[in-house]
Amino acid sequence: MIGVFDSGIGGLTVLAALRHALPSQDLLYLGDTARVPYGTRSPETVVRYSMRVGGYLASEGIQALVVACNTATTHALPSLTAACAQRGIRVFGVVEPGVQEALTAHERGAIAVLGTEGTIAGGAYQSMIQERSPQTEVIARPCPIFVPLVEEGWCTGEVPEQIAETYLGDLRGKVQTVILGCTHYPLLRQVIAATLPEANLVDSAQATARFVAQELEATGTGRGQRQGRTEYRVTDHLERFQRVGESFLGHAPSPTVWIDLPEAPPDFIGF
Repeated sequence: MIGVFDSGIGGLTVLAALRHALPSQDLLYLGDTARVPYGTRSPETVVRYSMRVGGYLASEGIQALVVACNTATTHALPSLTAACAQRGIRVFGVVEPGVQEALTAHERGAIAVLGTEGTIAGGAYQSMIQERSPQTEVIARPCPIFVPLVEEGWCTGEVPEQIAETYLGDLRGKVQTVILGCTHYPLLRQVIAATLPEANLVDSAQATARFVAQELEATGTGRGQRQGRTEYRVTDHLERFQRVGESFLGHAPSPTVWIDLPEAPPDFIGF
């Protein structure tokens, strides 16, 4: 079983991509909707929340953990990786696959990274790009209003177009590759593409699913003959999660169960 977690709903784009890439795997999604958003929290708080979620999913018997949250990947991936290693659980984030795919496709000009305030301030995308391709210019751009737009269902039309122009209009002609560094942003792909028509958009959710599938298949655990199950758990706002989640998945996420997230287990404390 693969555990997938996000602070809320956006990680469903990663889950949907994983379900397509690994149809035989059981998937357990946890949205920490009682503490959403992670994007505006301090790094220390993000690590503390992420360790509680990771500890819970580890206790459910997962064999791999996908951190389907850019902010949690930015701040908590090393701690989660160290703690999960004690239980033999592989951990994957969303930053490295997005960077890898962007650099493979990139030829000239700058790479733009779009994300929440927390993701951009954390600098994980920028650091990894410049570490692997020092000559490449990186433009990091926080786009915080994109998330509530998606969750309100305003993915097309005049309002998102105006906001996209405000955030990104000055990048037109300057960037060739754009990393959608938030799991909500693929739902705004049409608007972003219209604002930056010459740019290649890299969907970090799809990139992550391909990366995870390749890694697990290399160990012989990725494929199978059966159809995998998908289950959902949330820490608050169950009805809203199901309602908004339908726009991410094309169907209501079900079965969804509310849980009261416990404190991190002892072997998840201190990393």
